[in-house]
Amino acid sequence: MRNTYPVWIPWWYRRVAWWPAWAWLLTACTLDTEKKAPATLPTGHYEGQVSYQGTELRTVLDLREARPGQLQADVSFPDMPDLDFTGANLIYTEPQLRFDEGLPTGGIDVTAVQEGDFLRGVFSLDSVRVDFVWVRRGQPEARAYQQKQLAAQPRLGAPALTLLVPNDTVSQHSAVALFTDAAHKGATTARAAQLARQGFLTTVITVQPTAVPDSATLQTAAAVLVALRRAPATDTTRIGLWVSGSTAVAVAPAATLPKPTAAFVVLENVPIPSNEEAKPFQVLASQRIPVLALYAAADTSLNAATSTSRLRAALGGRRSTLRTFPKADANFRVPGSLNSEGKWTWPQPASGYVEAIRQWRK
Repeated sequence: MRNTYPVWIPWWYRRVAWWPAWAWLLTACTLDTEKKAPATLPTGHYEGQVSYQGTELRTVLDLREARPGQLQADVSFPDMPDLDFTGANLIYTEPQLRFDEGLPTGGIDVTAVQEGDFLRGVFSLDSVRVDFVWVRRGQPEARAYQQKQLAAQPRLGAPALTLLVPNDTVSQHSAVALFTDAAHKGATTARAAQLARQGFLTTVITVQPTAVPDSATLQTAAAVLVALRRAPATDTTRIGLWVSGSTAVAVAPAATLPKPTAAFVVLENVPIPSNEEAKPFQVLASQRIPVLALYAAADTSLNAATSTSRLRAALGGRRSTLRTFPKADANFRVPGSLNSEGKWTWPQPASGYVEAIRQWRK
């Protein structure tokens, strides 16, 4: 016979039976809270040094929270300011921090772990690897420039641009549009930041490399130069074009298309393997546009001596300046070495390179 009477369960048994479910819910809530807790960013102004073979290099790192949860790094060297750089490829996974210079080969790489007010890690530059400890000494200093967006201008054919505008008291700045291909964007972005620290308004534009001038690329480059004239902080009489490597053939002639033309053109490590490939640059001379050509003598990707000779013939000598930097690699940096006294000399930018464009434009 079926039992129709309710089964009586002691109160203490019911509480015990429900306890695993309550415990699971409490644990899940705790884990979810821990998972969603934001990481404490190691912002601040850090000072210290890196030392190798008895030679110390004073180092300063400013870490800022550019946007909620997003770090921004700037490294400076008080005894070697031309080596200063903006951190690229920055990753922070508490407590580990990593960033580099953004160069395609070589360059500086920093990996560190936060320990209270200290950053402890490894500083790498080319083949040199040294341990360091940097101490936090207050709030980060302001960056020497700020990012501003310039909206796309479809009627001109100009894409949206990210401008680096110097934080100074000057109301209008000389402007430089730096063109690059995707493979060298990191190095060009580093160059743009370097120029912004010198007082230039800069922007980086990525284009497809071509062996001959391409009409679409030329029109885009010309449109960018026109768009920069409409940027509030730009000196409209001092807008130039900067291009490096094989991309120069496709972009440099665009300097002649806007009216008025570009105020100047800077060519960096441009390979010119034949007289025929020098012809696209002749138009710059015919329009009397000043050209500064910079070559790193130890860049193995091109023959600097031959390229310089052919470019000089194409440009003529009146309004062009060609400079070659001895012992400098593709990054315009002279490798470190031991001197005659056995003391280490840190890798450093080629002497006069960082100042070249500023001195040239005076």
